[in-house]
Amino acid sequence: MSVVSAVQCKNYIKDEILSALRKGIKLAGDLTLSSCDTLAIKINMCDARPPETGAITHPVFLDVLLQYLRESYDGLEIHIVESDCTVVMADEFIRWFGYMPILEKWEAKWHNLSKGKVVQIPIDGYYLKEVPVPEILTRSKLLSLSKLKTNSASKITASLKNQFGCLPMVQKSIFHDVLPKVIADVNRVIKPVLSIVDGIIAMGGPNGPSFVPVCAEVILAGKDLVAVDSVSAAIIGISPSKVKHIKLAANAGIGSMNYKLVGDSIPDVDFELSRLADFQSWFIDIVKKTQRIKLRTSWKNNQQSS
Repeated sequence: MSVVSAVQCKNYIKDEILSALRKGIKLAGDLTLSSCDTLAIKINMCDARPPETGAITHPVFLDVLLQYLRESYDGLEIHIVESDCTVVMADEFIRWFGYMPILEKWEAKWHNLSKGKVVQIPIDGYYLKEVPVPEILTRSKLLSLSKLKTNSASKITASLKNQFGCLPMVQKSIFHDVLPKVIADVNRVIKPVLSIVDGIIAMGGPNGPSFVPVCAEVILAGKDLVAVDSVSAAIIGISPSKVKHIKLAANAGIGSMNYKLVGDSIPDVDFELSRLADFQSWFIDIVKKTQRIKLRTSWKNNQQSS
């Protein structure tokens, strides 16, 4: 049974976050790192929305995490990573939302996963037969720093879906109609040593990632991403067994849906879910499916010819 820690944290106040992080990481079994390691931290920049909406990694949270890491592992080489996608210009967003001064303060390096070398790693996956992995992730330990959100395509966004964002291609939306399978496939290859989910300000609504900030006031941590996402789903109000990518990842042996929750009690939070709006979102996605199939087929053909 996997351990997942939950620690209450009500605000983006540095001392409060630092105390919660120390407690949560310790309860989750601590980080297995040495000062000579290279660590990549996968943040979440899904859209051009300010951090107060709950949509993206909060700069204060990243600031405190880097402080914790520098205090614990002085010589650690740290890279902050994210990729481009249809609505994300990662190199611009990292400046627009005030991350760069934080990286400079803690001597962390920025790396756009959509730029640079890629290693094709073969797998016998649910959908993918090889996973394009940015080369930096093949020589680094990975920490997943995700947000707690609902999502119209995958029901929830937390640890496992954060690695989907490690894919270097821009048009990741071509996988949306097979998203649960691709999320599970990516996590067969890209395996964080620790997952931290920032739910201080989360995001709700059935059409997430939407404009519905939710004060969940919790930080989750764990080494088993399936277990962490199972807790995340339960907090949102969705049975983990109803989230396809969680179930597929568990069936693939990536982690366990059986967990032991330690730390603070989690209050009930309204994530403003609606079955009618969820059905509408599903119907719209079906309408778009044909176009995505065409784009995905084109991508596969290009991969085979290259």
